Amino acid sequence: MTKLISHNTTIPTKKSQTFSTAADGQTAIEVKIYQGEHELVLDNKLLGNFNLIGILPVLKGVPQIEITFNIDADGIVNVSTKDKAINKDQSMTIASLSGLSEG
Repeated sequence: MTKLISHNTTIPTKKSQTFSTAADGQTAIEVKIYQGEHELVLDNKLLGNFNLIGILPVLKGVPQIEITFNIDADGIVNVSTKDKAINKDQSMTIASLSGLSEG
């Protein structure tokens, strides 16, 4: 698990990080979005997930997948992914975080 936005970060905010594949020939990745700062992912709250498909089947570590979290002033989270090699975008929106726990 990689933490992109820390607890008590002022919103609106936007953070991005680039990831890659873990296996040779991997053509998809599953993006899971969690709320929480616990060391173990199972101790955090799963907010949503989606699959980015169509990644070129090359050696692991070669694809450059940029994942961006954009939280607006109302607490609505937009998560977008971009495969930099083929310029393919995919995104999802998560309803306002205001009603969620702080765990």
